[in-house]
Amino acid sequence: MNSVREVEADSQAIMANRGRVRKFARNVRRLAGQCFRTIAYSARFAGRGVHVSSTSWVAVRATVRAQRGATIEIGRGCEIHPYAMILSYGGSIRIGDLVSVNPFTIIYGIGDVTIGSGVRIATSVTVIPANHVAHRDGTPLVESGVTKLGIVIEDNVWVGAGARILDGVTIGRDAVIGAGSVVTRSVPPGARVAGVPARALP
Repeated sequence: MNSVREVEADSQAIMANRGRVRKFARNVRRLAGQCFRTIAYSARFAGRGVHVSSTSWVAVRATVRAQRGATIEIGRGCEIHPYAMILSYGGSIRIGDLVSVNPFTIIYGIGDVTIGSGVRIATSVTVIPANHVAHRDGTPLVESGVTKLGIVIEDNVWVGAGARILDGVTIGRDAVIGAGSVVTRSVPPGARVAGVPARALP
């Protein structure tokens, strides 16, 4: 009986050790990946006003570009997918933690954009924090100026595919923006909106 118990104890010890070894290997791979990304992002964005957490993933085919002294900050655990574009155009863009930006989405900085944590931005979304001032007196559009009020997207917001978020808008925490919506006004926390222009759903 003792020998059977000893064998069982040895087996349990071996399994526990294997579990610890696997956990250690996972941690090593994770740390190695972070070190690699730190080096890669430093080389890719050095001196360009772009700061990306080593725990985030920015696809090689994604475009992240800060111009004219602007800054772009991407927090921890984010995913910036291929063909997404994050372009400052002189404004700042701040993205929190655990944010996903899917393919063909464009985020402009112009009047500043702040995106909270846990935000999900689907494919082909446009975030544009600027707007032309269209006069009725015949003033050429190129001379009429622009607004730069900025855009704020708070934590845990879901922005559906193809949505357009326009200048001066704040989207409250836990809100959902329906696919194809054009958001021209601020959205209260927890609201569900859809349509052109976006309106609250019943």
